[in-house]
Amino acid sequence: MTKFKKKVLESLSEPLLNQILDELKSLNSRVDNMDLRFDGIDSRLGKVETELKDIKEHTKDIPAIKQAVLENLALTKQVDTAQASFERKVSSELTTHGHSIDILNRRQLKFEAELESLKKSLS
Repeated sequence: MTKFKKKVLESLSEPLLNQILDELKSLNSRVDNMDLRFDGIDSRLGKVETELKDIKEHTKDIPAIKQAVLENLALTKQVDTAQASFERKVSSELTTHGHSIDILNRRQLKFEAELESLKKSLS
């Protein structure tokens, strides 16, 4: 050891050395606490990464599902349009049939009246 180092060490008093030692111990303790906190943060970050991976896995099919829903919606609209057209056609045919039935009913009443008239004239 050099004379300078010896002189410096000798000039340091025991209480000052003890104070420096206490500060170093305190500093080591704080560093240990920080290490524990970082370990906790690492652990939580690992959980977040796992959850993110799970979310990505669960949501990877969303675009395909969205496409299927849109296709289903388009088909539903086509069915609705076809149904409305069919309903109009059926309604039109029912109206036509209703008129035909009215005409047939009038003819039947006319024939029945003529038949009654013929029966009376023959009697």
